[in-house]
Amino acid sequence: MRTATSLVIGLVLAACDPGAGPEPTTDPTGPTDPTDSRPGSTTSLAPGLDPVHTLTFPAVLAASHELLTYADLDGEQASARTELAYGLHPDYPDLVTLLPGVGIVLAPECQAQQGELVWHSLAEVEGSAARLELRAGALAIELREAGTVSALLHGELRGQDCALPGVTTVVPLAHRIVLQVDRVAGFMVEQFHQQLGDCRDRVVLPADAPLWAPTARALADDDTVFEPINAPTPVGITLRSPGALTAGPDPWSLTAEPGLVAIDVATTLPVRGLASFTVVGPEALTSVDAALHLRRAAGKGTLSEPIEPGTSYALFFPDQRNTVELHVDAATTELGKLCENPPTAWFASTSPTPAVCTAPAASDDEPTSFIPVARVVTTGECRLAVELPGTTHRWATWFRTTP
Repeated sequence: MRTATSLVIGLVLAACDPGAGPEPTTDPTGPTDPTDSRPGSTTSLAPGLDPVHTLTFPAVLAASHELLTYADLDGEQASARTELAYGLHPDYPDLVTLLPGVGIVLAPECQAQQGELVWHSLAEVEGSAARLELRAGALAIELREAGTVSALLHGELRGQDCALPGVTTVVPLAHRIVLQVDRVAGFMVEQFHQQLGDCRDRVVLPADAPLWAPTARALADDDTVFEPINAPTPVGITLRSPGALTAGPDPWSLTAEPGLVAIDVATTLPVRGLASFTVVGPEALTSVDAALHLRRAAGKGTLSEPIEPGTSYALFFPDQRNTVELHVDAATTELGKLCENPPTAWFASTSPTPAVCTAPAASDDEPTSFIPVARVVTTGECRLAVELPGTTHRWATWFRTTP
């Protein structure tokens, strides 16, 4: 597709009418074989009465890119090297523009400050993967085939403050541009929770918490992952679930109600990686490794330590924020470990000593391993109970605070 403008497709949130679908041919919650390839539309959801909710994260294409360049100093001239990747795909722009943008000279002789980068001439073009032409100070690129293109752009960095000798505001620049052009042969689907929670094979996530959306990365013919700048989001992804799916405030986030979430990739090319993930509520937790801690305000920051029932603790600053937290080290479901911290909203805390410690301490829904469950408002005896309502998971303690 030849275009000279950026194409950004808006976020789509929709719900489909209920309807029976085909029976799954494989266990959609099972581990995903990272070497397996499959069509873009993948996991089947079991038929039922509940409607299937969908949430789409569309592809984002770009026909222009502006550089931020860091240059080294060699005598009285600066030099820089920029390596960029482009993708060949029927939907991607193949007439693209590279704008010089701004640059910074990194050298003891110069103050580190951004200045305008200007290109005057194009030389030493090597490679046939793209046709290059300098037009009105910008590099016009016509992508042609897979391969590498290298070129040397002569220009200058303006708005600098360098002693070369005296005060120099304009520094000559030799800028090497290397373009790697690859044909898009497929996509690899990943989710950041796989790394955060060490959940490479099966991803189980909590409801009522902001979650990272799955992403897809482009695969070249040699099966390597690359990031084409003419497609910052290289392919659209649609999530399908019997539970509601809601877009978050950030383009990479969402919240989901319990259910199996299938990942559909808008492509006919092979797709590898994560095919689905499962969202659960607190009732799905079979074990929770957690303990109550006292976090006390200190001279520099805070001090946190496990609470030993019946122990006395001195409050360094009784008038500042002192809290009781539930530290969750791990949570497990029948499908495996929970790959994100359970949200604060799942927990309920009560205190029969509200004059000393009030519960709850906060209503923050951000997932964290440190769940605030009570606020210590004065010295004395604090008794506290914490639970996951609807489950058998409970924690209780009592302790004293002194001035």
